[in-house]
Amino acid sequence: MGEFVTVSAFRTQDAEAVRDGAVGFFSVHSWPAEPFHSAGSVTEDDVLIYPPVNGWTVVMWSGYFTELAAVEYISRQLGILTSTVRIHDSDYWSHALLRDGVVLDRFATMPDYFTDDPDEIARLRAKYAGQPAVVAEAIGRPVEQVAPYLVHVNLEDGEDEDGYYVDEPELGKAFPDDEFELDSPWVFADFWKRLGPRYPEDPSAYLARIRLASGWSNKLPAGDAEL
Repeated sequence: MGEFVTVSAFRTQDAEAVRDGAVGFFSVHSWPAEPFHSAGSVTEDDVLIYPPVNGWTVVMWSGYFTELAAVEYISRQLGILTSTVRIHDSDYWSHALLRDGVVLDRFATMPDYFTDDPDEIARLRAKYAGQPAVVAEAIGRPVEQVAPYLVHVNLEDGEDEDGYYVDEPELGKAFPDDEFELDSPWVFADFWKRLGPRYPEDPSAYLARIRLASGWSNKLPAGDAEL
């Protein structure tokens, strides 16, 4: 089984407000959470809040947590810009950018991952195309630093639209100094560096930990999260 990663970056240095926002989300939806849990090792029931870097506070959710509803809630409560990312089974990554709880942009590297239906593929590719200009303007970065990352990829060779067999071209890196190539879902860490957030170099160096009561999976609202 591949990796499942769910991580969000909130554009604020007030990590306590982000922590309280997360606790508030769970409280609103009547799911018990211990906001200052510190005993024992990290489990899949834990939410980790990291010290702010570059003006962004990062939250690591459980890898199987569908975070969009929680991110919408926190972003709306705090009135801030938020970038949230998911890696699915080490195959693809998806991204949503929100301001004040409103989704500004959606992107996924493999929007057709769960379907072979041509109409559905066309719909999802349009929905998760990513708009570099929207992201760049919201973050305050040149669009040239954003666009190279928002590209759809295919991890398998196959047929083109005319039925001819083709090899998927090598995508390489968005920029020579990136750590990851574009066909790696971890390239989101390079994408984040261009925007400002930093994926935690040491996942154990968290500032606060929230532990959810067991059994939370599939019992909390997921928001509009198809991918």
